[in-house]
Amino acid sequence: MADQDVIVVLDASGMDDGQAIQLVTRLRAELSTLDVDGVDERPDAAPENSKTGLGQVLTLGVRLGAASLKAIVTKLRDWVSRNDRTVEVTIRGDTIKITKATDEQQELLIDAWLARHARHHGGTAGRATPARGR
Repeated sequence: MADQDVIVVLDASGMDDGQAIQLVTRLRAELSTLDVDGVDERPDAAPENSKTGLGQVLTLGVRLGAASLKAIVTKLRDWVSRNDRTVEVTIRGDTIKITKATDEQQELLIDAWLARHARHHGGTAGRATPARGR
């Protein structure tokens, strides 16, 4: 895993394998619309609790390109608000869990997390943008 990789772990608790695979496939497609160098399944980075009953890995690796870390987190936050799921985002061992908390709570947590990583991304981390439709 490169320093610039962002690890995204999808919480698929309560889902069967088919539902979980559909959900992670949709998330991967949405992340791929960003200006990133790639989005791949990352079974090597998956914590044990990120697998469904049949061992399906629900972990993606996002290789940062021109897209900022902020753009990735904003996309994930929007996705979480529409899918009623939780995702964990990790970069350089620092993890934040994005949930359906209030916009204000999420914005405070995400802004603090992004600020810790701004210096590694040339100031491109920025502030979180509230999720749409809430």
